[in-house]
Amino acid sequence: MNYSSLVKAINAVTTQLQSRAAAAVNQALVLRNWLVGAYIVEYEQAGKDRAKYGTKLLEKLATDLKARGVIGLHERMLRNCRLAYLTYPQIRRSLTAEFEGRLPTLLPEPPIRLSLTAELKKDTAQPTLLPPRDVLQFSWTKLVELLAIDDPWKRAFFENECLKANWSVRQLQRQIGSLLYERTGLSTNKKAVIERARRQEPQ
Repeated sequence: MNYSSLVKAINAVTTQLQSRAAAAVNQALVLRNWLVGAYIVEYEQAGKDRAKYGTKLLEKLATDLKARGVIGLHERMLRNCRLAYLTYPQIRRSLTAEFEGRLPTLLPEPPIRLSLTAELKKDTAQPTLLPPRDVLQFSWTKLVELLAIDDPWKRAFFENECLKANWSVRQLQRQIGSLLYERTGLSTNKKAVIERARRQEPQ
């Protein structure tokens, strides 16, 4: 190995492992925020003193967490955590048995199953949920952008496009803002609209 190869090898391994470290940190943040949302929902459903705090719950919780040195969980973030739990219930399956085993009484149970007829109607009205491993590929900042989309079909569209094209947060914001979903829906050549959007985004 010559000196030039040495520099290239060290640079390559550093870049690769830094990327892996960043992905692991992002995944841990998403899991932490999802669990925070689960705890909030559990408290709202079964907390003995929940009536005492009412609509001020998230505001009070943010204040108390900050007093304990927990940073970044302000009221809006707590609202997004709760929304992430409700929007992406499949993340529960990605928690390891060891991790979930330490927190069994704090995680809300899945909602009571509907009748088969109601479930079939519900299934036809909603897009298929992404597998947990796909959801965990999104950074928290991307998830926040996706959570802001109320229409589940539109959100599913951007989830899939973001995964396929590996968009950054800025690229995702730009495509949502450019009404890509609506333009694709109106077009007779949907594939061409999507391919054009992908080509316009720098990789």
